[in-house]
Amino acid sequence: MFGSTLRKMLQALSFESTVPRRFVHRQSVSEVYLTDSVPSGGVGRFRLGAQWPRQHAFYRTCTDRYDTMLLAETARQCAIYLAHMHYSVPLAHRFTMQTMRVESNLDRLTVGPRPADVVIDARVTEQARRRGRLSAFSVDVDFHIDGEVAGRALAAANVLTVDEYERVRWSGDRAPSVGLVPQPDPVSPAAVCAPDTLAVVLGVHPSGPGRGRWPLRVDLTHPVLFDHPSDHVPGAVVLEAARQSARLRLGRPCADVESLVMRFRRFLELDEPTIVATTLRRDEEDCVGVEFSQWGQTKVSGTVLLSPSTAGHGHPDVGSHRA
Repeated sequence: MFGSTLRKMLQALSFESTVPRRFVHRQSVSEVYLTDSVPSGGVGRFRLGAQWPRQHAFYRTCTDRYDTMLLAETARQCAIYLAHMHYSVPLAHRFTMQTMRVESNLDRLTVGPRPADVVIDARVTEQARRRGRLSAFSVDVDFHIDGEVAGRALAAANVLTVDEYERVRWSGDRAPSVGLVPQPDPVSPAAVCAPDTLAVVLGVHPSGPGRGRWPLRVDLTHPVLFDHPSDHVPGAVVLEAARQSARLRLGRPCADVESLVMRFRRFLELDEPTIVATTLRRDEEDCVGVEFSQWGQTKVSGTVLLSPSTAGHGHPDVGSHRA
């Protein structure tokens, strides 16, 4: 029964090419994962196709699994794409992420002999409208690979016109400009299973190791994390820093992310020093609480749950990073 349903789903979706990059706010075509979308019956329900590369330049693991961060980025693209294509949100409007939640079924994320054709069931919930247009919404998505549920995600965002964004973004006495971005010395790439220093987003704490706190390290030249210019720290950098801080706090460089939840309260300024602080969760052995603060004010917070197992064979260039 399910196999028949899956065949119908696949027949309705195309995996031949990606959707136009402008509809997911990407400059690089190689960073677009969505391939198609169709209404799936019912208000706010859609089915989308995506393809994940077998080996991504940045989103990769030491365990021959697809990276959970790919699920997060695909969920982000689903939200933006559906808003533009099915809810008449103009391309110039800006999205500000409020919540990102991802749960992965790691056993279903093993990289196979060909790129994964991913079938996505999405449910859009309108949270608010302003002057007849969508201004706040959330998207719940289920990821299917070969008929099996590979993970789930929730992306909640606000939608702003250009003028609204400018007012919200530069409220108060801050000038609408970005100064010099702090560049602390990076932690060891091997400590966070990063392929190179460019991929490290945490710096060495001036007070030394063992405090569970690290300064955020932002490199504007990174081709994935800064696929397009941003006037604040992008959500992708926040998610990666949360992952790396959890690995450092638990001392497990190659642990995969089972789940994460991040709530974005205020913009993280690029040119202000950011502290990423971690706490151990008493109720979950492999779970780490993470907070991002600037000048003592928490701006982003959440949790990261790491897999207790790092079984698998690493990619050649990061295999030496395994614990």
